[in-house]
Amino acid sequence: MTRRLSLISMTALASLLGAALPAFAQAPAPAPMYAPPPVMAPAPEPMPVMPAAPVMAPKASDDMTGSVGFGTGVVAGTSLVTTSGTIAMKYWMSDAMALIPQLSLNINKTKGVDTGWQFAPQVLADFTLLKGASTRLSGGLGVGLTLAKNMAPATTTDTYIAFRIPVQLGVEHFFTRWFSMGLGTTFNFLSYVKDGTAPWSMNVEVSNIRYMGSLFFYTD
Repeated sequence: MTRRLSLISMTALASLLGAALPAFAQAPAPAPMYAPPPVMAPAPEPMPVMPAAPVMAPKASDDMTGSVGFGTGVVAGTSLVTTSGTIAMKYWMSDAMALIPQLSLNINKTKGVDTGWQFAPQVLADFTLLKGASTRLSGGLGVGLTLAKNMAPATTTDTYIAFRIPVQLGVEHFFTRWFSMGLGTTFNFLSYVKDGTAPWSMNVEVSNIRYMGSLFFYTD
């Protein structure tokens, strides 16, 4: 009886082992302890980017670059800024420098008298020396020429020739972006005059000072 039970037990154990072997065969292999690092694919090359057009910074509210001013003087006589009763022009090439051109052309024809004429161009470069919130101190240097015949300042019937180097120093106060008032002084640092057959004269001085005022209206 005991041998029969042992035989039955061994048969049952063999059956269990036979059933378990296929399950162990299908089990996945254990992962290695130190797995190799993954292989990274090369990064794609960046697409070419077209350069963007430069963007111009907006002009500051007090930047006068490109502005053109038209004004008039408040004193009589010839001055660098203007002559009383005429229109002056001022062009700002940059926020630190302005050009002040001046042109005078007069022709006088009287019956029985030779025609009289006067031609007087001038240009001055005005530089900003100090700039405040609304007031500027500036100094300028220029060149001017006067040709005349039978008309003042000529004193003879011959051609009058004058060459000058004007100097200007002034203060301009801007009440708004487009309106200003100024006060300054000007003198001819050098002047050369030849009036017909009369002896020529040349002066180098700073004592022929004239004071002047101005009103200017500017474009944007």
